[in-house]
Amino acid sequence: DRSYAAVSHFPHMLSAAYMAGIAGRAAAGEITSYAGTGFRDMTRIAASSPEMWRDIGLANRETLLAEFAAFRAPLDALEAALRDGDAQKLEALLAVAAWARRSWAARRDGSDGVE
Repeated sequence: DRSYAAVSHFPHMLSAAYMAGIAGRAAAGEITSYAGTGFRDMTRIAASSPEMWRDIGLANRETLLAEFAAFRAPLDALEAALRDGDAQKLEALLAVAAWARRSWAARRDGSDGVE
């Protein structure tokens, strides 16, 4: 359950939260008029069945709550680097993410992970 929560359920919740946050803004229409492939890719799964994901979320509540807790640290670190204007720390955090994504893609399908 923890693995599925990390790579399936939690990403869905992130996508849903991000899309709901954008949609809830007064200028949502203007903001989304500038959206490109990154936005499309990040929000694609938010369009899935709310009823199904409600049930998945509630059935896996404890593992999902653990994922929320685990991801606060990296989000906080990115926020702190931006707030502090710490270019080196920000680049280091982004480099870890880029390396991890490329490594996963290489193991999965032999690609470099960049599209």
